[in-house]
Amino acid sequence: MQSTPNRTSKIPRPGTMSPRVSQGSKSSPGSGSFQENKSPRSPQSPAQAPTPAPILDEIPLASGVTQGLEHYNWEQLQGKYADAMEEHGRVEDNLRVETAKLLEVFMAWSQTTVSQDENRALKRFKTQMQHVQNSEVNVENKKKHYVEVVKAFQNALALLNDQMKI
Repeated sequence: MQSTPNRTSKIPRPGTMSPRVSQGSKSSPGSGSFQENKSPRSPQSPAQAPTPAPILDEIPLASGVTQGLEHYNWEQLQGKYADAMEEHGRVEDNLRVETAKLLEVFMAWSQTTVSQDENRALKRFKTQMQHVQNSEVNVENKKKHYVEVVKAFQNALALLNDQMKI
């Protein structure tokens, strides 16, 4: 894109900003703008008094890095930015579509796994039910056997009692 003189950009250009310089922060060294160190260890004479540190507001903002930016083609930069954002949008849309396809595959795999687990659980349940039923039948048969054994012993005792009475 070429720069058009009639169209103004909404982005402020760095070269058009004026550097700020603080005028109210300057003070003379003898005006008492700093405090003297009055510690008992190191007495200082007025000739050895420390000098105040430089104030950052006095340094101009426009340095060698920002010089020349006022002549930069900002409309071209905005166009490049818009093109880059459109390209990133297309890439993002492609990733969304690919992710949706992978999600469908994952859901199919997950459903297959769930159905196989359900089939295994049903077979396990049937096997357990069959084992419990067989165990109940075995216990019932043992109970009948023990009842018959007890009856046989009772009959034998009754015969022995009858023989002893004769």
